[in-house]
Amino acid sequence: MENKVYKNIIKFQTLGCPPATQNINLNLENRQYAIDNAMYGPLDIKNPGDYWDKIAEKWDVPVEEAKGEICGNCAAFNITKRVLDCIAEGISGGEPTSNAWDVIEAGDLGYCEIYKFKCNANRSCFAHVDGGPIVE
Repeated sequence: MENKVYKNIIKFQTLGCPPATQNINLNLENRQYAIDNAMYGPLDIKNPGDYWDKIAEKWDVPVEEAKGEICGNCAAFNITKRVLDCIAEGISGGEPTSNAWDVIEAGDLGYCEIYKFKCNANRSCFAHVDGGPIVE
């Protein structure tokens, strides 16, 4: 799976900004797909309910181990300057602004290369791949 992720990254680098960074409706559709099909969450990071119990059960690991497998350390979590600039451009509707960067920092955002949406570093999903994030 990791080879496919990296091939997609190379392909993306030649194409420009990922469409979901520029189109909120596409971003929301892709995020909903991750919620429905890969248990992207938890919705409320501070009050996760039984989210981590369900992920731990799916992966057959202790809950504390599951809590360490977050988007922020996933091999598909892209936080390169180029992608973050794309996210900032999409948020601000053009040139990145300081307000857009405030949103990125407050939301701890990056881009999920598997499900193609803006992703919070502190969430997780069933598709987590060790070895990240993508920084260059």
